[in-house]
Amino acid sequence: MATVAAIMRYPVKGLSGQALDDVHLQPGQAIAGDRAFAVRHGNTAFDPKAPMHLSKTKFLALMTHARLAALRAEFDASGKVLALYQNGEKLFEGNLGTPEGAAACDAFFSAFMGDEAKGAPRLVSAPDHMFSDVPEKCLSVLNLNSVRALSAEVGQELDPLRFRANIHLEGLPAWAERDWANGSGFHIGGVAFTVLKQIVRCNATNVNLETAEYDQNLPQVLMKKFGANLMGVYGLVANEGAIRVGDTLTLA
Repeated sequence: MATVAAIMRYPVKGLSGQALDDVHLQPGQAIAGDRAFAVRHGNTAFDPKAPMHLSKTKFLALMTHARLAALRAEFDASGKVLALYQNGEKLFEGNLGTPEGAAACDAFFSAFMGDEAKGAPRLVSAPDHMFSDVPEKCLSVLNLNSVRALSAEVGQELDPLRFRANIHLEGLPAWAERDWANGSGFHIGGVAFTVLKQIVRCNATNVNLETAEYDQNLPQVLMKKFGANLMGVYGLVANEGAIRVGDTLTLA
């Protein structure tokens, strides 16, 4: 029997996440507040009045900026008040939903990233917009036994948080999720999901979250040793309802 071991949201794209005990979901929507903010490069154009999906390369992200993993992010219940720590020292605190907090966040990342940023970093958000890696609003689902199988192959215990999933599942056979066809369904608690597609992995997974350095080539290992550079699935919410840690997964 597969159950939900953890629920995560990531209020700011590229930063560490926030563990939740439960979430209320709406059809066609992601977890409220997930990827609600991003820090764009200075040369990235983003119009909050007409937001469009953009590649992760347009923002500060672990794929290209491993040192972001050195920051530990803490959020209030709203996901808007952010505090950033490094080695136990608080470096920043502010309400990202206010002009003052956003400006302070810009100044922090400009100093923290230095020459690694492409122009002056700017915090961006837009009503009802999600800075996801895919255009659709969805939840990412990770099989912890697949992570363990990958860990055994590389000879290193991999932190599941490398994969930045919203839902961590315990109790599935390793790689069972690869058999979930696009358009198939599953239920968690009282919520039905439709599989959007398998998740192709990028270099963000290569970042060691403890050292903030690249220490693996997991997309290559997934391809060469497990047949495809895939880890997890994206799920679309089909109906309103709540999911909680400990809920059971059933396949439709």
